[in-house]
Amino acid sequence: MFFLDTTYFVDLIRNSKMIKPITKKIGNEPLFTTTFNLFEAQMGSYSIKNEELRNKAIDKLNKTFDRIEILPFLKGDALKAAEIAGILKRRGKIVGVDIITAAIALNNGCTVVTRNRNHFQWISEETGLEVVFY
Repeated sequence: MFFLDTTYFVDLIRNSKMIKPITKKIGNEPLFTTTFNLFEAQMGSYSIKNEELRNKAIDKLNKTFDRIEILPFLKGDALKAAEIAGILKRRGKIVGVDIITAAIALNNGCTVVTRNRNHFQWISEETGLEVVFY
């Protein structure tokens, strides 16, 4: 089961060739993301100044999100995120909302797909979260 981070959706909108190999790798596997990632990705789409490009990006993401299970942020996820945040903060590393998405992925047994090596490398090292970087 693969959990798609916001970076994947950003690269999808930009038609980045970077995601082609990972898209092929995840193939027909179950795909997940969170309401946070949906928000971040669509916020980017709605921020595009060119109306035609903005509408294409919004539509492309809507179609993509229709095929992905969107996971909510539950109490157990909040507790796991707080634990991860505390560990990282003690080590002087601040990650932000990626801690929440990592906690949701961990609690659902998902492997995170991202190009955000900075944040997710730290989280992976501290928690054992499986991450595929592209």
